[in-house]
Amino acid sequence: MYNHEAASSPEPRNTIGNEYTSLKKNNKGYFFTVCILFIVTAALYANNFLVYKSYRELKNQFEITTSKYKSLTVNNTDLNVENSRLKKENEELKQNYNRIISRNEEIIKQIEAIQKKNDELVKRNRELVEDNIALQNSVKMAASVGIKPQNYSKFQGISSRGELQRGTYLGKFLGTAYTPSKEECGNSKGITNSGEPIIPGISIAIDNKYWPFGTVFYIKGLGYAVAMDTGSAIKGKYRFDFAVFDKKFAKALGSREWDVYLVKEGKGYVESTVF
Repeated sequence: MYNHEAASSPEPRNTIGNEYTSLKKNNKGYFFTVCILFIVTAALYANNFLVYKSYRELKNQFEITTSKYKSLTVNNTDLNVENSRLKKENEELKQNYNRIISRNEEIIKQIEAIQKKNDELVKRNRELVEDNIALQNSVKMAASVGIKPQNYSKFQGISSRGELQRGTYLGKFLGTAYTPSKEECGNSKGITNSGEPIIPGISIAIDNKYWPFGTVFYIKGLGYAVAMDTGSAIKGKYRFDFAVFDKKFAKALGSREWDVYLVKEGKGYVESTVF
């Protein structure tokens, strides 16, 4: 019976080898797993590092943007205040402009009215000038009527120039009238002390210490006159003697004060009697 059991019992198995092989396979699986886990961990770490780096950059950009935004907000507030101020000033300027335009229209109307009045005055002044010239010519024609001396220049008349050049007002002169007769001048030659023939209504005697020959005056009421002669009774700056040919006319003019204007100062000789 002993032998039977011995004969029928199985042979002992190689369990150690099998376990080693199994353990070896398991170690390889663990190694690969560890490697994979390491690679995954490294990848996650690298990814996290990149994400963190991006986060830091985004944070810095965000802070910069926030700072700029705050600055822009402050600037925008200042700009809004400045814009409000400029709008107010612009509105005031518009109001002032409208007032100026309105005032300018009024001024234009006033200027037009003044221009119209001025045109009327110019027209009236021309008429007065023509009347004045006509009166001067009449006075000077009357002055040329009477006894003629041996030498004299006939007055040709004054033509209207649209204005009267009176010159500078000198003041009131004491004026008389004289004739180039023998009784008044000692001869009847009719030659003035300037060497030029007498011109009735134009020639006047003056004190040539003050007024050189050739000086042109405008005597209100008598017209233009030229310093051409002197006289023993004509002394002083404010004195003249008006030349006429008729004694009655000279007597009618008498001795009186006249408003005298200086048109042009002479050079010591008579260069022109054209006005």
